[in-house]
Amino acid sequence: RKSPAFTISAVLTLGLCIGANTAILSLVDAVLLRPLPYPQPERLMTLVAHFQTPRGEGLQQGHSGRSWETFRDQADFVERAVFSTTSGGVNLLVGKSPRHVQLQRVGSGFFRVLGIDPLVGRGFTQQEDQPGGPAAAVVSHTLAASLQSDPRAALGQTLLVRGVPHPVVGVMPPGFKTAQPADIWTPLRAHAEGEGGGINYQILVRVPADANLEQIDSRIAAVGSTIAQDMPISEDTVVRFRLVPLQESITDHLYEPLSVLWGAVALVLLIGCVNIAGLLLARNGWRARETAIRSCLGGGRAAVIRQMLTESLVLSLMGGVLGVFLGYWGKSALQTLMERDFFIWQAVSLDTRVLAVSALVAILTSILFGLAPALQASRLDVVPALSLGGSRGVSGGSGNRVQRALVVGEIALGMVLLVAAGLLIRTIAEIHGLQPGFDPSHVVSARVSLNEERYSNPASVQQFFNAVTQELARRPGIESASAGLSLPYERPLNMGFQRLGSADIENDQSQLTTLYYVTPGYFETLGISLQQGRSIEDSDGADTLAVAVVNRRFVERFYPETEALGKDLLLSGKSRRIVGIVGDVQHRLSWGQSSAVSLGSQPGVYLPVSQISEGFLRVVHNWFSPAIVARSPKPGLEVVEDLKSAVGSIDANLPLFAVHPMSEIMGASWSRQRVQAVLMGSLALLALLLSAVGLYGLIANSVVERRREMGIRMALGATVWRAVGSVTLGGLRLALIGIIIGSVAAMLGTPLIEHLIWGVSPTDPWTFLGVSTVLLFTAAAASLLPSARLARLDPARTLREE
Repeated sequence: RKSPAFTISAVLTLGLCIGANTAILSLVDAVLLRPLPYPQPERLMTLVAHFQTPRGEGLQQGHSGRSWETFRDQADFVERAVFSTTSGGVNLLVGKSPRHVQLQRVGSGFFRVLGIDPLVGRGFTQQEDQPGGPAAAVVSHTLAASLQSDPRAALGQTLLVRGVPHPVVGVMPPGFKTAQPADIWTPLRAHAEGEGGGINYQILVRVPADANLEQIDSRIAAVGSTIAQDMPISEDTVVRFRLVPLQESITDHLYEPLSVLWGAVALVLLIGCVNIAGLLLARNGWRARETAIRSCLGGGRAAVIRQMLTESLVLSLMGGVLGVFLGYWGKSALQTLMERDFFIWQAVSLDTRVLAVSALVAILTSILFGLAPALQASRLDVVPALSLGGSRGVSGGSGNRVQRALVVGEIALGMVLLVAAGLLIRTIAEIHGLQPGFDPSHVVSARVSLNEERYSNPASVQQFFNAVTQELARRPGIESASAGLSLPYERPLNMGFQRLGSADIENDQSQLTTLYYVTPGYFETLGISLQQGRSIEDSDGADTLAVAVVNRRFVERFYPETEALGKDLLLSGKSRRIVGIVGDVQHRLSWGQSSAVSLGSQPGVYLPVSQISEGFLRVVHNWFSPAIVARSPKPGLEVVEDLKSAVGSIDANLPLFAVHPMSEIMGASWSRQRVQAVLMGSLALLALLLSAVGLYGLIANSVVERRREMGIRMALGATVWRAVGSVTLGGLRLALIGIIIGSVAAMLGTPLIEHLIWGVSPTDPWTFLGVSTVLLFTAAAASLLPSARLARLDPARTLREE
């Protein structure tokens, strides 16, 4: 109550720091620490392959259909089930109401291995999980509730999923979730052909409760050696199969970004503690007379230390209470900010564990920031403090040295955070500065799932796209329309191919390229430049010459010294002739859950949709929903209505989803990096503010202490600006020392965030220079503001007062 300004600033500082720590701790607890919401989750595992080569090592969670069949038949010592690594949207028709829902395909026994039985009904039988088996569906409690007033009544109802009737054989309990969001589950029917020819499956394992883990590992390795015999690996590659906890496999992509964020929050909390410790040291100077009197009245060192730590504890508890309220709000904002881009599906809450840790943090911070000032106050020289009646009994000397060291530490820690934030911001700038390779202005896209029985052949797909694009072309203001399997700034399909037709490459081994199917007008609608040859045309039909259009990167990679036009490729089981070359576009280079930046252009091949095989369409439409794009200067909402009405007029049972302007799709491709930059930038700004406050407090205290000295200097002829400059330069010197120490620490710590940055060196000199400049300007302002009080100093009055 005697020092409201100090109390408010200390409590606010602690509240912000503890609140940030509480928010991130609640997220870390929910995602990384809290057990999965299944019975005995510690027994749930996934099978992974560990590859070791002379070039390095790595883990692979995906498996082929053949690998699953071997493991299913030989690993009878554990419960096991298979599920698809990909999940996506499908069309669900209930009565006459089409809707788009999320589907996950799982093998028989999947729910049993998880340990969750359906609320009513059952899971899938082995017969239903065989290729050609009877259709069946298990639905979520939420979807069942939307179908019937009583979710249990949905059991036995027939749903039209992907155009095929699926009887509902089970309804899951309320709140049941998996890492892949799903409204409905259907049998995977895993096999070694088609989709099973790639590494598109994951294997879920439940270890018996009484099992010896070492024996389980050795038996898994033995089964894995059999699997490895059928794998296409090089002679110098050693592969070993083992089990990893399911929670680890689900949250592996979150460990690094959350750890970096938590580390940044811990640094901010440390800066806050250092800041308050500095303020307490300065406050000790003002309380020197009070402390001296207490000592004269019998208060020993222990009593002084006890009093100071008690005051620190009271401040920490007040800050902790405020921090919990801020943390409750912050965890909701943090979850909203991260759940979409980082696939966070667990419920985030402030439970007793998080509150207990927050209370412990508050207590530890009271000791951390209160101990040094308490020890310093306990060593007070009583006689000078009473005789001077001011602050010089404890300030100056060792007290000021400690305070200066704390300020240097604050600035150094702030430098580390600012450099990390600066590198992330530079990453965003680099990504934003990429040449997209097309014109995104006035282009709107919409997704439609063609994972339907009636769109299982190329003729029906081409007929649908032709009808929709022709209908759109008749709409006023629509300049052009087209469709494609995937769009720029998205993750396209990868596929192997071989070059044909030349003696030196006729035995060429399979290479990897990205693959798109498109309709005529695709390049024109998106504004992708045609550089040589021709585009995909209406005349490219199922009975004409199979053609392909490749991008510039494809030519540079595979035909660096020869003309690519007219060359033949063996792709998707058919020989295709290159008839055109288009410009490169940016797209994602990795699948969904990686936290690393992954944008760039790779070799790409565009094929007419009319020349795609039926088997290819069936497989690829499990993974991708093609996009319809329209270019129009009309407002986006009007174009959306045109898209909906055009598709509805052709097929009323196909719902549109993911309707976005191309600019939003571009922004979504780096949304994770943007979130990380926003969070790290916010923490860095808080650290910068706390460092400025700490330096301001030090300089303000120094001005008070040196008031008599400066009065004498000015009386002897020193100018006002020289006096102001001498104090300000002291603050700048401390800032410079902190910047140097912080720069070294940042260089040593940049490997921790190297996976989060792209297009910029971890030791980028411009980032370090920019951050140093910001810190110096901030330090100059924090030093100059209290130093400017010397301009109002009256030397004569100061001497008379002394």
